[in-house]
Amino acid sequence: MQPITDEVFAVPGMSTGRLYVIAGADGLTLVDASLSPQTAQRLEARLKARGWTLADLRHILITHAHPDHIGGLAGLQAAASRARIYVHRRDASVVRGETPMARPQRSSLRGLAWLMSFGPTFAPATPARVDVELQGGETLDAVLPGLQVIETPGHSPGHVAFWWPSRRTLFAGDAVMSLPWGLSLPLAGFTPDMAEAKRSVRKIAALAPDYLCVGHGAPLVNNTAARLQTFAERL
Repeated sequence: MQPITDEVFAVPGMSTGRLYVIAGADGLTLVDASLSPQTAQRLEARLKARGWTLADLRHILITHAHPDHIGGLAGLQAAASRARIYVHRRDASVVRGETPMARPQRSSLRGLAWLMSFGPTFAPATPARVDVELQGGETLDAVLPGLQVIETPGHSPGHVAFWWPSRRTLFAGDAVMSLPWGLSLPLAGFTPDMAEAKRSVRKIAALAPDYLCVGHGAPLVNNTAARLQTFAERL
């Protein structure tokens, strides 16, 4: 695992996307669950290298209910039964398998995104339990002291970011992607409301984080606030 701060670690090498592990006083917090049902087994191998096990997981924070972020959640619940699952109320029914994930209207898409809308998409994730339905704006002191839930809709109706102000660390999910050529908006073909997604980028840029932990691409750890603000100003 890649250390970002003394307490935050990026977990590369999943089936898709990037997970984050946070070491807290009462155990570990995991951000997102990747795509594969084998996420738990892959994560366990990486935790063992640090002297931890899946039994140390106490909290699993879900930024949004797309299959590449919740596909491994059911397996993690089975392997880490003490972990509580946190999902925004507008995405909770998708995690539970009660409703399909929101997709953009094909008529709103252009170019490659329009062509991709005719192709195959992710299969729905295995339904999973939700222990805490987030409302947005609350502080999750039981998870980490001062951890805030920031509503960042657009890529999904219930997309959230998790902001740890005392560490200047933002777990942004897919509100932005960090690609080799720079920051990017989420993929249009999977973003029901791109105008709202842009507003969410401007919202998180105003937080001026020192560390930006994204769901796709390398986390930003240098000159982060300025890079995010510059990107937001271009939207």
